[in-house]
Amino acid sequence: MSLCSLRFADIAVDLDAAGSRYKRVGDSLELCPVPADLWHEIDALRASMLSHPVSRFRMAWGAPPMILRVQRRDTPAGPVFVARRIDSELRAFEALGLSAPLMRKLRQPGLRGGMVLFAGSPGSGKTTAASSMMIDRLEQIGGFAWTAENPVEYRLQGPHGKGQCYQEEIEDDRDVKRVLMDTLRSSADILYIGEVREEEAAHAACLAANSGLLVIATIHADNIIQAISKIGLLAGNGQIASSLRAVVALRLEHKLSVAAGPERVLKAESLFLDDEPTRMKVRDGNVAALNMDIERQRNLMLVGAGT
Repeated sequence: MSLCSLRFADIAVDLDAAGSRYKRVGDSLELCPVPADLWHEIDALRASMLSHPVSRFRMAWGAPPMILRVQRRDTPAGPVFVARRIDSELRAFEALGLSAPLMRKLRQPGLRGGMVLFAGSPGSGKTTAASSMMIDRLEQIGGFAWTAENPVEYRLQGPHGKGQCYQEEIEDDRDVKRVLMDTLRSSADILYIGEVREEEAAHAACLAANSGLLVIATIHADNIIQAISKIGLLAGNGQIASSLRAVVALRLEHKLSVAAGPERVLKAESLFLDDEPTRMKVRDGNVAALNMDIERQRNLMLVGAGT
């Protein structure tokens, strides 16, 4: 058995290999100790992680290599590394499990400017969904896309169908504004922001969206209301009301299938800010009232009218 063959979503590489723990799935609370016969590999992995000069980075490990997104956390006892295992290949947009009406709206050629925000808890698939949407639009519609990621998760730079993607790995969220200003000077059509965590990134996302770019970004939030409230606190409700085009909140549900056993099913809830009354609720900070719009749009999609 090797560390690469161990089934895990997240792993904490402790100072002592015996103290390292992992989660089999990202949304689980159950922590499992790393088997003793893998402690030597944990020590080697930790030594490799210590060689990275930045606190957030992407690395490959083992053979065949697994891809890890790593964050270094400094504790009084010494550095601990928290790593998430990510797929080496990005899944196609059609393979994500989003509903057909939602996919059609996200694929609309007229969606040229504004912000599309993917929300979810850690491990919900928001980064995969946001990246997959960007690549799908490049393939089908075209244009140039630039990214600001900390760290880069999927290697996406290069041509994709009718479009082209360029990636930039940033060291700090405050670098998002610099990437934006460079992007505005480079005839770009899409700006992808790996995650909106701080005010600088939120303001840059709004500025880009209001400057005519299609901004695709992610944010940690459990639902649509929480996502809008959070980014509103970071950038201001007025900025969000003018720049936000859609929010897609993702969650993974556990399902027991007789044929396949335990499965994890992606569930998505969406809100498109297509009219002034909806934007007015955001501008006024009356985000709780958006629940009615979410329900109305959900019903329209169910009957096939929300396309």
